[in-house]
Amino acid sequence: MLPPSEAKGLSFVLLEPGNIVSEAEYHDWYDSEHAPARLTIPTFYNAARYKAVDGQKPSYLTLYDISEPSVADGPEYQAVKDKGSERDKRLLSTVQYLNRRCYSLIYTYTRLTISDSDFPPKYVWSVGLEVKPEGEAEFNKWYKEEHIPMISKIPGWIRSRRFVLANNVARGSLEPDVVTYKYLAIHDFSRADYMDSPEENALMSTPWTTKMSDEVVVGREMRNFELFKEYKRPE
Repeated sequence: MLPPSEAKGLSFVLLEPGNIVSEAEYHDWYDSEHAPARLTIPTFYNAARYKAVDGQKPSYLTLYDISEPSVADGPEYQAVKDKGSERDKRLLSTVQYLNRRCYSLIYTYTRLTISDSDFPPKYVWSVGLEVKPEGEAEFNKWYKEEHIPMISKIPGWIRSRRFVLANNVARGSLEPDVVTYKYLAIHDFSRADYMDSPEENALMSTPWTTKMSDEVVVGREMRNFELFKEYKRPE
């Protein structure tokens, strides 16, 4: 289903079940209770869960398009959380690691022809970046004028979105530590080979990209995920 234009926020949830929770129980809980409950909130428009294909942890990512960042911890969300089952409360407290980040949308850059069948995307490439304050203006200019237009040439590209962090809550621990950065970009693809294309290699080696990497970017988190499950809103 095409994403709603009124979605100006994103809830970005990374989760590592760990050894205390069985894989079977984790999936049953998330698929039958946890994600569906959140989609009863009118300002949570959709949800899709992804599994890492890059060998990194956390192993799972859920993306919720939301009306704005504040609703991810607002009164309606708290009411749903408080009404959660005993299992929901138990597993939330016993999973090894959970990191919920809420973002504000900066802008969306989309392929000219898209349809319902493109969403949720089959693959997502998420990139978190921290930049020097004095280089922020040029960084944003580079991303919009060069970087995303070059990403859009990669076969299978559907959409790129840029976000800025509103808040971040983490529980548990992982090694290495998970670091959250100010800026997030999510690039959607229909094909798994987007990271191996000549177009991807080209965008990483331009003079402007090299300058940003060497002089402006001070932190980077790059992750690759494949669609695991889409969740439908209740009728």
